Amino acid sequence: GSATAVRDAARLVLDDAARATPPLELDYLALVDPSDFTEIGDDHTGEAVLAVAARVGATRLIDNVHLTFGPLGAAS
Repeated sequence: GSATAVRDAARLVLDDAARATPPLELDYLALVDPSDFTEIGDDHTGEAVLAVAARVGATRLIDNVHLTFGPLGAAS
């Protein structure tokens, strides 16, 4: 999938969580190149990191997922 599709899918999940009780309050959602942490575009191939930070009540949650775009083993 494309970077846009990944961001859109993540945002759908986070939007659902924002309607929960207690609600998730998103601090940031970023899809970045792990070598320099710049946002990636739909033409990106290689490694990427989907990073998210949010709050649920007084608890801050931070997580990330490593992804590969394009053929496995493709370089950026």
